[in-house]
Amino acid sequence: MPLEVKNVAFSYNHNPSKRDADAGLKENAVLKDMSFTCRDNRVTGIVGPNGCGKTTILKVIAGFYRAHAGSISYDGRTTDGMNAAELAKLRAVVEQTVYSPFAFPVYDYVMLGRTPYHGNFSADTEEDNEIVLNSMKSTNVLQFKDRKINELSGGELQRVMIARSLAQEPKYLMLDEPTSHLDIRQQLEVMKLLRSISSNTTIMCIIHEINQAAAYCDDVVMTAGGYVIGEGKAEDILNYENLSEVFGVLSMQTSQPESGKKQFLFSLQPDTHAEKAKHVHVISGEGRGRRILLTLKHAGFKVTAGILSRNDGDYLVCRSAGIETVSVPSFSPYSEEAVMQQKKLCDEADAVVLVATDVGSGNLVNPETAYSYLNTGKPVFFVDHNMKEYKYDNTAGKRATQIYDAMLKNAKAVSGADELLSELTD
Repeated sequence: MPLEVKNVAFSYNHNPSKRDADAGLKENAVLKDMSFTCRDNRVTGIVGPNGCGKTTILKVIAGFYRAHAGSISYDGRTTDGMNAAELAKLRAVVEQTVYSPFAFPVYDYVMLGRTPYHGNFSADTEEDNEIVLNSMKSTNVLQFKDRKINELSGGELQRVMIARSLAQEPKYLMLDEPTSHLDIRQQLEVMKLLRSISSNTTIMCIIHEINQAAAYCDDVVMTAGGYVIGEGKAEDILNYENLSEVFGVLSMQTSQPESGKKQFLFSLQPDTHAEKAKHVHVISGEGRGRRILLTLKHAGFKVTAGILSRNDGDYLVCRSAGIETVSVPSFSPYSEEAVMQQKKLCDEADAVVLVATDVGSGNLVNPETAYSYLNTGKPVFFVDHNMKEYKYDNTAGKRATQIYDAMLKNAKAVSGADELLSELTD
């Protein structure tokens, strides 16, 4: 059965001897009304901005703090009915930092994970020894067993801390930012290790890096302001809208070459926002319109786009950002229906933007459409990206060059997204 968090509220200023059903409504509550599920044998990442209560919810779930409202259930049993030893056999916790008053040898430090199974002053058993060695092997730290823990690098120490937790034989392993302060390779090694552990252990970890969550987590819980904003499969929760709402950033989705997993590029939202939701139709391609599309979207404009091929980088940005797009299948000619849809959106738009691209007979309709709105009273903008010579005009009679020259003379030529935004918001 999964780990379930239901309507949990917590405040550091609350009297821990009293439960308060209204704790989640108080302004000083860190956790106000949090509910989510960690499914068995999966990696669940908890993501959210700094100060949103990620570490607090982990400590409440682990039993370090007592929820003032709501419940936490392991395998259908609430933590209210468990003592510390029972909890320690169910879950193990890897915190951000390790504190030890003694410079333990690594083997002895990992053996501390067997503490919940020992009586007072009982000696380590052969079974304990076997479990500890297996935990060290699975985390690739056996070669450090005789070294002192204060002699290890950050990545080595993190793996040792995970080994100690595995020695508890927990069903649930909880980690608070397991890759913080590690270099890139060490981060990847730790996340890969957690993926391998998840075949037998349910993993719940707080993750600071969104791209790590996208690459290594099965599920994601996104939090902000003491609430759960969304939970579910990582590919569903990590999207343009949620990242914009929770982190206040502009994001562009790409993919990891080896795995095909989502990855994101981030930038700050522009300072200028549209006073009203003007409709701007962007005609682009070859990925040249990505920043323009996202900048306008974040500035508050209603943005539409197309015609775009479905393998175009601009189309992928539109799809991830929820931008309405006229599209055609990859390597297919533009259909009459697509051309009509493009014209309809341009007619409805307050402004049309043409981004210069390479042009052949197949996509000539794009610059032709923008050209048709010159001298109609509708603002037309031309983003040329310094493509002054248009060397890749493969149209009959160099028609694209003629259109681009006319756009430079008669449209409002801008150099890129920032200048375009300035013109649209003047």
